[in-house]
Order: sequence, then structure tokens, then C-alpha cells
Amino acid sequence: MSMDTKERQQPEGRRQTAQRRPAQGASSQRRPAQRQPAQGVSSQRRPAQRQPAQGVSSQRRPAQSRARTTTGTATREKRAARSRSQTPTRRRTQPKPSPDVVYVQPAPFNKTRFILCLLIAAAVVLAVVFGMSIFFKVDADKIMVSGMEKYTAWQIREASGIKDGENLLSINAARISSVIREELPYVNKVRVGIKLPDTVKIEIEELDVVYSMEDVDGNWWLLRSDGYIVEKANSADAEQYTKLLGVKLTEPAHGKQAQAYQPIQEEEDGETVPVTVRASEQLSTALSIVQYLEDCGVIGGAESVDVSNLGDLQLWYGDRYQVTLGDGLELSRKIRSMKAAIDQMSDYQSGILDVSFTTWPNDVGYTPFS
Repeated sequence: MSMDTKERQQPEGRRQTAQRRPAQGASSQRRPAQRQPAQGVSSQRRPAQRQPAQGVSSQRRPAQSRARTTTGTATREKRAARSRSQTPTRRRTQPKPSPDVVYVQPAPFNKTRFILCLLIAAAVVLAVVFGMSIFFKVDADKIMVSGMEKYTAWQIREASGIKDGENLLSINAARISSVIREELPYVNKVRVGIKLPDTVKIEIEELDVVYSMEDVDGNWWLLRSDGYIVEKANSADAEQYTKLLGVKLTEPAHGKQAQAYQPIQEEEDGETVPVTVRASEQLSTALSIVQYLEDCGVIGGAESVDVSNLGDLQLWYGDRYQVTLGDGLELSRKIRSMKAAIDQMSDYQSGILDVSFTTWPNDVGYTPFS
């Protein structure tokens, strides 16, 4: 009787026990037993277990078959290794690093090509110069002048020296500015520009001259607060400007910086004594006072500034106020205090303003004229 027949004849319980036994040659690991539902507890059908087909063994492949498979695998690996050893291998060559600088052999000098390039460049330059000389010429009616008050446009054009038909691109702006300033003393700055094809623009900035000063010969000169001498004036014209008294000019000339005349000696009470006060210091103090007046907006309001005594500086504001400044210390503060006090005065008031801060410290003293 075969094994399958015996298994079918065994009772149900014994067959279940036989199924839990591991097959010959299989792993000895125990499979968990399947739980059977208690009789009468649940009517749910348990899925039927698959039975091996008739005539087919349910035992696992024997160990001899597995060993044969392992041997075949090892044989194939040996053959693959032998074929790899017989096949020649290619060596990978490392790429050569590229150099940082690539040196190229210079082309040989071509003398003909060089001469040809020079001729072409010279022809282009000549064509440009010829075109400028023909097409860009100054039109005298298109010399535009602006910014002048004391001079007319005709005077500015004549002083510039620009001619009708002159090459527009050859105009020298620096030379024209220098010539105009030399010819016209009230001109401070000159800006020259051109506009193609035939226009010249000249912009003038004139000087603000508000001060006059006498030289050692008794002549009056007009100058600015920075000491720049503008021109010579007569006594009537000098009365229209703020006079700087107590110091005199030496060798004045238009366009030069003012220089004070320094006397060697002077007479005092009928005796001749050496001079101890430097005239240059007196001139510097006078210019500092008028500069502070300009900073406070008092331009042309002062009638005169007297620096004869550097310890007792005097200033006449119009014909209404005599201002005592004292010494040359804190001149800016003193001028501001004077301006603030005058702004608070009534139009009918006049007198002496003391801003020396010696008699009345930090206050402005006022003494009306009797």
C-alpha cells in the first residue's frame, strides 16, 4: 500500500498531526499550529488547505539537488572569471591638465598691410579735419551772452576776441575766459560753451563790489571782501560803498590782492615814535568784519569800518548807529548781536550800540544820541 493511501485511511486528527511534522531534509523550524475553532462556536468556514497533487511529493528538494545547483553556480562563476582574465583590459589614461597660458606663435610682420593701415588712418583724419574746417564755423550773430549787468553783450563779445567765420571746434575756452576777465574788471567767472554747427554761448558772473579803500597816494580803489582789487574809482564813486578806514593800500592794481602800507614811524604828540601795529593785521581785521557782515545779510548797510585802533574797533551802520566792537575777539558773535539789536529798534531811534561785551557782558548797550 502506498503512502498516500495510508494517509487517506488515517483518522482526521492523526492526519492533522502528521501535517505538523516537518518533511525529511527540511528545516527543523517549527511552524505554528493552526488554531481550530471550537465546536459549535463559529460557523465560519476555514479555508481549505491545499493538498499536493497526486503522485507529487510534498517533501522539499533533497540536499543532493541543492548541492548540484551550488556546484553549477560555482562552475559558471569560474568560467566567467577565466574569460575575464583572458580578455585584455584597457588602461584609462588621465587627461592632461590644460595650461593657464596658451602661447601662440605670432604672425610674421606684414609691412605692406601696416603701411596700408597707416594710409587709411591718415585719410580718415584728413577727412574729419577738412569737414570741420568747412562746416563748423562761428556765426557772429550767434554768439549768445548772458548774466551781465554792468556790461553789454557787445562789450563781452568784443572782449572775447571771437571772430566771425572762426573754426568752432578750435575755440579755446580757457583763453577766452582769461581775456574777458582782464578786459572787464567786474567779471568774476566766465563759462564758454559751443553748440554745433555755429553757436557760441558765454555765461558771465559779475563781482559784488561793495567796499572802497584809499591808497598811500590818496586814490580810491574798489575791492571785494576777500581783498581782490577790482578797479580804481574817484572819491564820488567811493562814497557809494562801505569805506575801510585806518589802513591804506600800497601798489594797488586791478586783479591783484590788496596789500597794506606799513609806515616805519609816526608822529605822536609832536614826537616821532616807531610803529608797533602791523598794517597787515589791520587789513585782515577789516576784511574779517565785512565778511561777517555779509554772513549776517548786511551787505552795503555799513557806511564805514574803522580799524585804526585794534583794541577799539568802530563801525557806522548807516548814519543812525555808531557801533563799538571793542577788540578783534568774537567778531562773529558781536556782529550777530548788533544785527539782532538793530532789528528790534524803531525807525526813529539812533545812538551808540556797545557790543564789546566789556561794559555790559553778554548784553548790547544802547545810548541814544542827545
